[in-house]
Amino acid sequence: MGKINDSLLGGTSGRTGRIVVANVYGNEITRVRPKKRTKKPSTNQELIQNRMKHCAQFIASYKGFACKHYGVRIGMKSCYNLAMTNLMVNFEIDTATKSIIPQYPNLSFSKGSLLAPLPLSISSPSASAVEITWQDNSGVVLDRSTDLAQILIAIENQNNTMFLENVATRNLEAYTVNLPASTSGQTVHVWLAFRDETETMVSNSIYLGSVLVT
Repeated sequence: MGKINDSLLGGTSGRTGRIVVANVYGNEITRVRPKKRTKKPSTNQELIQNRMKHCAQFIASYKGFACKHYGVRIGMKSCYNLAMTNLMVNFEIDTATKSIIPQYPNLSFSKGSLLAPLPLSISSPSASAVEITWQDNSGVVLDRSTDLAQILIAIENQNNTMFLENVATRNLEAYTVNLPASTSGQTVHVWLAFRDETETMVSNSIYLGSVLVT
């Protein structure tokens, strides 16, 4: 037997049969628990399920960062929900080829009002290394010159990502990422954002492009 606990101060939560009541961020929500599937999903349903898995794998390296730095809560949509929405929209399903295709230029890992990066170049100057350069656009605002670079790297056609926090200040204008030897000969996609020294403000992340790792 299910039980629902009712409290004027604490809200309502609990379950009766398939009806679930929960208090989410001060909002009382009632849901019907889905029935267990008894038949195999269709091809399209399986693609949708796989897209969710791919997105969960992609965000894993920067999930904690996105939970704090992907915009602001909108109603019941948390920063994490907003970050996942960005992935779900841009991991496109191609029903003709039964494949899931990430639209890398449209993906992002942060949303904020801090001064955005001005990227210059990405290259692979040595074995298993990627060099990123950007312009110090802090101008006369000295606080912005010490903002810290946040870098996301994704190997093409793989869902796992590598996230590097606070690796260089804005005024250094460059950083070299040393990648695992297994990335040699593969194409990687790179994004850059900045976060202030107090770790309270962040810029929008910018897609820098892709490079073949030597």
